[in-house]
Amino acid sequence: MGQFLEYIKMALDNIRSNKGRSFLTMLGIIIGITSVVTIVSIGNGLRNDVVDAANQQTNTVTVQTNTEEVTDTEVITGDDIAFLKTSLSETVENVNASVMMSGKCTTRKGTFDAYVTMTTPDYSNAQYVSPLVKGSYFTENDLANSNPVCVIDELTAMYLFGNTNVVGMSFELAIDSGIQDITVVGIRETSDDMLEVEATYQAMGMPESISIEVPYTLSESFGAPIEGFSSVSLTARESDATSHVAAVAVRILNSRHQDLGDSPFMQQRPVDLSDMLGAIMDGVTAFVALVAAISLVVGGIGVMNIMLVSVTERTREIGIRKALGAKTGSIIAQFLCESAIISGMGGVIGILLGGGFTALISALEVGGIRASLSLPAVIIATLFSCGVGIIFGIYPARKAARLSPIEALRRM
Repeated sequence: MGQFLEYIKMALDNIRSNKGRSFLTMLGIIIGITSVVTIVSIGNGLRNDVVDAANQQTNTVTVQTNTEEVTDTEVITGDDIAFLKTSLSETVENVNASVMMSGKCTTRKGTFDAYVTMTTPDYSNAQYVSPLVKGSYFTENDLANSNPVCVIDELTAMYLFGNTNVVGMSFELAIDSGIQDITVVGIRETSDDMLEVEATYQAMGMPESISIEVPYTLSESFGAPIEGFSSVSLTARESDATSHVAAVAVRILNSRHQDLGDSPFMQQRPVDLSDMLGAIMDGVTAFVALVAAISLVVGGIGVMNIMLVSVTERTREIGIRKALGAKTGSIIAQFLCESAIISGMGGVIGILLGGGFTALISALEVGGIRASLSLPAVIIATLFSCGVGIIFGIYPARKAARLSPIEALRRM
């Protein structure tokens, strides 16, 4: 132990005597470790945000037709939806289904291409849509009577009318061969994600995104009646009840459609999406971190070069030590200790800088990212930095240990 401490003292003395050179040697390690720690922390933050967003819907389950058994997938009827809502009223908050159609709407500001969501009143309470800010959603009565009413978002209101105070106003909607005057009964908040998407569309010169929600029974007025849906979404009152709700819903639909086969329906849970997105983010983070780690190899080469220079400069010292009986292992240990300390110090500085950048990114929420420092990444970075010093210090250390005492003293 005493000899090892002596090696450390000698290494620190040599580093202090060549401060500038030692710092430049550490720089590659510092940059590499800082990059890896920061990138992994940002990746963790993004992963957490993505998984949290997916997990916000963990109490929502989608039951869909099993395409392996059912040829005609649009078999879930309005009666099925009503039956599910009544049967599961104690455990389910809402049951909704929808079909997307394309159309054109016309106001005094012009004619616009529109995405029309043909849906049920419970769509208003779906977790993945933004809340109403004005008016109200269409009702079961509107659905039953095929009333020509709709709900739009604030951005759509601005495009169609030039302002958002448009509850009670009407516009012309055309789908396929049918045309109807539609009255706005509610305004939805435009989500930040939608605003970002719209800004991207505008930058690319793409047309405005017009989004309209209407009772699905209105489809008959346009000559394109919706006979059924391919899937239905159910939101459980408690997330713990999601699996039970899904199983019961599948069982109910199977019993109501026995003519389609033994198991024409299946469940699709958002938790699968959460796991998939988490795995994708982990893979992306690992790849980017691996690319950043290339700088550690470059830094290791720098350590090797400087240690080779150090061997050349200290030929006299090595010759004297070997002449006095120093063993080959002692010479190797001395130089490996010095290269490991240089890399280790660079690693510590890199970890501190990486942690600082992580805290700064989180505090400023740059790009909306909440970076999360990863303890495994810190540990791996520390071990890696020390490993770089040892691995790239082996060649210079062996070269020093192989010097002949006579040859070394002759170079004095």
